[in-house]
Amino acid sequence: MKPPAIGTAELRDLIGEPIDRLPTPSVIVDVPALRWNIGEMAAHAEALGVALRPHWKTSKCAEIAALQVEAGAVGLTAATANEVAALAAAGFADVFWAYPPVGGPRVATAISAARRVRLIVGADSAASVSELGEAAVAAGTIIDVRLEVDTGLGRTGVDPDNAVRAAREIAGTPGLRLEGVFTHEGQVQGVGADAARRTVTGLAAGRLLADVAGGIRNDGMPLASVSVGSTAGARSAPTVEGITEARPGTYVYGDENQVAIGTVDPEHTAITVLSRVISVERGDPVLVDAGIKAMSADGSLHGDGRIGTVVSDHGGVLAMGHEEHGFLRGASGLRVGDTVRIRPNHACGLSNMHSHIVAVADGVVVDIWSVLGRH
Repeated sequence: MKPPAIGTAELRDLIGEPIDRLPTPSVIVDVPALRWNIGEMAAHAEALGVALRPHWKTSKCAEIAALQVEAGAVGLTAATANEVAALAAAGFADVFWAYPPVGGPRVATAISAARRVRLIVGADSAASVSELGEAAVAAGTIIDVRLEVDTGLGRTGVDPDNAVRAAREIAGTPGLRLEGVFTHEGQVQGVGADAARRTVTGLAAGRLLADVAGGIRNDGMPLASVSVGSTAGARSAPTVEGITEARPGTYVYGDENQVAIGTVDPEHTAITVLSRVISVERGDPVLVDAGIKAMSADGSLHGDGRIGTVVSDHGGVLAMGHEEHGFLRGASGLRVGDTVRIRPNHACGLSNMHSHIVAVADGVVVDIWSVLGRH
């Protein structure tokens, strides 16, 4: 039998076939697990009374975004100009660009997207949106801006003590409208597997953001949105009174790092990489065709340096990788040509490395979904 060519169009010929016919490495998404994750997070947000605006950088698939919106998401979150442009082109109507639109190309993307969608941009200072304001005035439009507040991650975000001043400066910039405040409480994931500490850390981030929002409102500036965002913090930060929106992303797939810290159950992870054994000459490790070009080099929260974890019966971990070679340690009974499924450390980084994903159910290919807005 002639092997299939490696391309999205050719892969569509494999719809209805078992996954072992796929070329490797291939990114596999289990559709029942995916749908469970989407429905469960939507129900969680609804129970809390907060809007859900998933971060789309995890999947970058229009089909998955549509499922999230169908389940009740008010819109989507994006990180890059390419993601914003892709969402607008795909017809999604409400996009929050949670990244400072600094530089002419990003400004041009924002102005173009704002003609097609309801666009909100994120910024931690008036300086990071001054060029956008000028462009908005020239275009005869007004762009909504959310002020990013640092609640402990130490990345972008205004210091809470300076938030009122920054909000006032953004609100006073022609072409811009202060829409709300937001934070990324990524420090919750950094706490690791201690569930109690994760809860405390997430609650602290939510309370700090709500307090900042209160201070801005007391200064006479209305805010529509007070938005938190992370999968690790999704059970804590959005529960704080005054939070209006949650923006988790990784939940849609789950990944090994979320499993490692206990925020996602292994049975609910939807994403794996299908890989094939190419050599057993070393004994242990076994060599597979999923290296860092297939898995990404995102670090492991297990603390052992692995780049992925085998979820099929043979066991083992992908201990390290060269570009096209993966070093699989601790597996048993593998022969050349066998396939294994490997759960990646970080789903978002993995998605960006591939042009398409294979949607599967019960081990059978059901669809091929393009990955949009890469890089």
